[in-house]
Amino acid sequence: MSIKPISVTSGITSQGAIKASAGYLLWIQASNLTGAGKKVVLNNATSGTGSEVMQIAVPGDDSKFLNFGAGFHFSTGIWCGTVETGLTVTAGYD
Repeated sequence: MSIKPISVTSGITSQGAIKASAGYLLWIQASNLTGAGKKVVLNNATSGTGSEVMQIAVPGDDSKFLNFGAGFHFSTGIWCGTVETGLTVTAGYD
């Protein structure tokens, strides 16, 4: 049995593509370096105009890590639609 390597984004600090085609989000980490709560919005899209799939709330001076096991499917693309100031997002995808 071979293990397929996953792709990992570098630190995203503004909106942009995690994956520009259909795929699976395997995990995501959002780090908030400010004192105020922030959020990350993920869209099923290749640009900011797709349908919102989820929001991840990140308390001030904290991080959130979500592991989706076999993966959370995005049929069009994985677009990080909103990354508020002070947040850094890193994700693993296939």
